[in-house]
Amino acid sequence: MDKIKFYNSMRFQLMMIVLFLVIIPILVIGSLLSNTQKDIYTEKYSAVALQSIHETGQKIDYMLGDIQDYTTSMLSNAPFLDLLRRGTLSDKVMDETLRGFLASKNAIDGISLINSTGTYAIGTNKATPMISIQLMMKSQSDGKPIWLSTKKQNIKILSGVFSRYYFSVVRNIIDFNTLENYGVLVVDVEEVLLEQAYENLITEGSNVFIIDSEGTIVSHKDKNMIGMSVVNLPYYQKLIGQTETSGQILYELDNQEYVAFYNLLSTNGWRIVKTISTDVLFSEINELQRYFYLGGGLYAALIMAFLLSFALQYTEPLLKIIEDIKKVEEGDLSIRTEVETTNEISYLSQGVNTMIDEMEQLIDRLVKEERMKREVELEALHAQINPHFLYNTLNTIKWMAKIQGADSVSNAIVALVKLLRISINISGDFISLNEEIEYIKNYVYIQKLRFNEDFSVSYEVDPKLLNCMIPKLILQPIIENSIIYGMENSEKLEIQVICELESPDSLLIKIVDNGPGIPEEILMTIFKDQRSESKFSKAGLNNVNQRIKLFCGDQYGQEILTKLDFGTTVMVRLPVRRRES
Repeated sequence: MDKIKFYNSMRFQLMMIVLFLVIIPILVIGSLLSNTQKDIYTEKYSAVALQSIHETGQKIDYMLGDIQDYTTSMLSNAPFLDLLRRGTLSDKVMDETLRGFLASKNAIDGISLINSTGTYAIGTNKATPMISIQLMMKSQSDGKPIWLSTKKQNIKILSGVFSRYYFSVVRNIIDFNTLENYGVLVVDVEEVLLEQAYENLITEGSNVFIIDSEGTIVSHKDKNMIGMSVVNLPYYQKLIGQTETSGQILYELDNQEYVAFYNLLSTNGWRIVKTISTDVLFSEINELQRYFYLGGGLYAALIMAFLLSFALQYTEPLLKIIEDIKKVEEGDLSIRTEVETTNEISYLSQGVNTMIDEMEQLIDRLVKEERMKREVELEALHAQINPHFLYNTLNTIKWMAKIQGADSVSNAIVALVKLLRISINISGDFISLNEEIEYIKNYVYIQKLRFNEDFSVSYEVDPKLLNCMIPKLILQPIIENSIIYGMENSEKLEIQVICELESPDSLLIKIVDNGPGIPEEILMTIFKDQRSESKFSKAGLNNVNQRIKLFCGDQYGQEILTKLDFGTTVMVRLPVRRRES
């Protein structure tokens, strides 16, 4: 017998089995597990991060809005404006006035007033000149606030000069009665207030800061970063192009993937931004993946050693089983492996045979299920053909009636075609109130032809409610009862359809008629599963009531108010649900 080449040997085949059945699955499963964990973690982390940054943004917005509102109250302070009108101000009077403003708001560190008589300051005694602010505000003709980015200021404290970081809100002092400009008001706020507001967002490996509308850093834990621009960073152009007030942006920097979370501050157009590397986000998952691969590799090595040690003893029966398995892989499920051994291989052979039996049964079951599925789809297709065929046929008859001048017949068919079209096209359990009203109008048109227009229907619907979503086709059974039952004893039946808001969360639809009313014995059984000898359709009303409660809840449904010889009012209460745009 020729010597078996290594690549044909059982050892090599066992190595390949270990490779394909152990090592590769471990790599694939590990990769899928890691990616799935990363996706789940990213989704959960993103949701938490966006919620946190949104709440922090709201907190900062509230703080900035409060400061802005306070400047408004200062500009509308009558005694303060009266002082400015006098023209000549003593330093003592102005100092006391500004000090009073400063003492009333803890968040403010300094207030400065610049006008033609000079500069008055309280709180932050800036060593840097303020002439640039005065020149800038000359181009502003109103009193709208302007937020200045954070600047490093030299502050005089006692006999020394210290550095602090302040951002400011600047406003022209305008007397809106005379439109006279009395100067410029500058309110300084220390940047550390912003840092304290977002410090809860700072995590290991993350970077949190606030930028103004020009991309300049307004607040940062590292004060050396204040005043630097982020315009040239990869995420900035994506950031300014976002229409949402908050969200996240993926970007690459120095061959490293990052994610940036942001929230827009409505008060002044600044943005709070949090950036973090995906390596930091996934550090624990990457470590877990390394352990998984290490354990999988050790496991694969042990399996390979075990199989190779028993290769000679198990060669023949295993080759026979493998040969049979290959035939099964080729699609021959009639194969049953038979080996003459008294060891565990015999159990393996039995297991393979059992597996083949189950596979054969499973395939047969799947084939039967697929056949049944096709049959159901074919039945559904047949069920659709008849309505569509009727719809198309009626549409053809409509045009034939128009050509022959039978306008009444044409109009009746048009109304019926619209009813069929709505019935065919409606998908889902809800339609808009506008679609329901259109359905009723077409139904009423056909009924008028039937009863020779012996009744009238009027509509009072608030246009703002037309996009409200309601359970489909719930009003037609009520209108039908009003027409059929009311036409028996009413000389001129009048029906009103009124749609209004009962409360911000409750929609009330009333169908009012002047018919004969409903006898008490019938009224008591309307919402019960009982038959009636009268023409009054309790089944339709009961079905409508049950559908409303099913889709909307037990607190919603129908209520019937009636009095013999004085008509009937059916009130339908529904929740207010707007159509999603």
